[in-house]
Formats: sequence, structure tokens, C-alpha cells
Amino acid sequence: MRGKRFEHSGGKALVEDCLTLDLAWLMRLGPIRDGQAGNGEVNWSVNGAPVGALRFRLDLQTVETARLTLYYSIARADGKRASVTQVIALTALPQHFGGHRWWMRCPATGERVRTLHMPLGGDRFAGRKAWGLAYRVERLTRFDRPFEKLFRAQRRLGGIQSLATGLERPKGMWRRTYRQHLERFAVFDLACAEKIAGLVRTR
Repeated sequence: MRGKRFEHSGGKALVEDCLTLDLAWLMRLGPIRDGQAGNGEVNWSVNGAPVGALRFRLDLQTVETARLTLYYSIARADGKRASVTQVIALTALPQHFGGHRWWMRCPATGERVRTLHMPLGGDRFAGRKAWGLAYRVERLTRFDRPFEKLFRAQRRLGGIQSLATGLERPKGMWRRTYRQHLERFAVFDLACAEKIAGLVRTR
């Protein structure tokens, strides 16, 4: 896996087109906290259609033995499915108010990361740099970027990507956290409205 890169006709593969694992998200799914271990399941979908799934075991019982184990399947060249077990090393930094802030180690580079990704056609989860991934926003014009930020906020909460759609609080999300998402969304929404108004004025 080390040094491997995936490319498509548009250049680098995009983070937004990958299956992505966020460690903080996995901890909330349990919920699994310091000193605990637990199991969970992740399902990805696009417009309601399933695109990927896996099971995981997250062990945070001690800093020395902490790890994330992933269980999933990938398509083989012969069209059949192959089962994969991937073990991700974890590391932690102590926080001033107690507990730890947990990180994953990229299996390819060893870097400390919060998210791991698997592009289309990939066979392992690894960090963004290891896969040579780009963010969609890096390809956008200045006019497009407020809209991408708005849509990203919607996708992050599993909502529909649309100018006519707001945000909905996911099941299990704290209301305080949701309010923070709403505040950022309002900023993005206003920026989009200003861009549209400017376009109308120039016509």
C-alpha cells in the first residue's frame, strides 16, 4: 500500500468520493470512551443507495494496546468478494481537563490522522496523503466555494445536498453540537445568497 496512488480522468481522486472513517464519529457510535472497548457498524450511502459497509471493534482500554479493527469485503478481479480484516494502530495525547484525545496512525505513512479513506477501487483504508487525495473545494472557482461549503455541511450530517434544504439533527447528536453546525450552516447559507444576488445584479 505504501506509495500507492489512485487517479481518475479528472486527476486526483477526491476525498468526498471516498469511503471515510472519522475516529471521533466511531467513538460516538458506541458510544465508546477512554478505558472502554466496543463494537459497531458503519454504512455509507449516496442519495439513499448503499455504497459500502463495515463492522469495527474499537479498543480504548489502554493507550498501549489501543487499536481499531475493521472487518469488510472488497471486490476481487474475478468478480467475487474477499473478506478483509485491517488493524489500525491508535495513539493518544492527554488533555488538560482529563482523558485523552485519540488519533489513528495511517497504515501507509505512520502519520497521526483523524480520518482514513478508501477510494473507489481501493483495498485498504489509509490517510489522505497516502492516497494522494484532493478536496473538491480545491478545484472550485471562488464563486463555487461557498456552495461547496454549504453542501459539505449537509453531507456531513447525512442530509440531502440542495440549496432548498436545511439541516436535520442526526439521531444521537447532542443538541449543543447540532447548534454549532447550524451556526456555521447559516454563515455558508448567507454567503451563497450573496453570490446568487450578485449574479442576478450583473445580468
